[in-house]
Amino acid sequence: MKSRTQYRKGCARTLVLKILSERPMYGYEIATTLAQRSENIFSLGQGTLYPLLYSLEKKGLICVYKKMKDKNSGRKRLYYKLTRKGEQSLGEDLATWSDIVKGMTLVLKVSYAKC
Repeated sequence: MKSRTQYRKGCARTLVLKILSERPMYGYEIATTLAQRSENIFSLGQGTLYPLLYSLEKKGLICVYKKMKDKNSGRKRLYYKLTRKGEQSLGEDLATWSDIVKGMTLVLKVSYAKC
């Protein structure tokens, strides 16, 4: 079970970048979009999502800005947006993922002779 969790965490970076390539989103929106699209296979809690977002920001892959949630309440939300560097990184991640899928498919589709 531990290796499954680690594998999911390793995928989370690429998945978050992909979601943000569509449009800027706030944290909860990222988490719910990811969970919905993956049928809850990738369900990131705050303890995983926000450190990931901070790391992506520190690396220059995303930027953060505040936007008014509701003019009447005066509350602001932090929105995350993919940067040009993030777009390039996502492209590299997707190419790597494509290679991994191809390699796994080639190995796993081999039929084994019965002994």
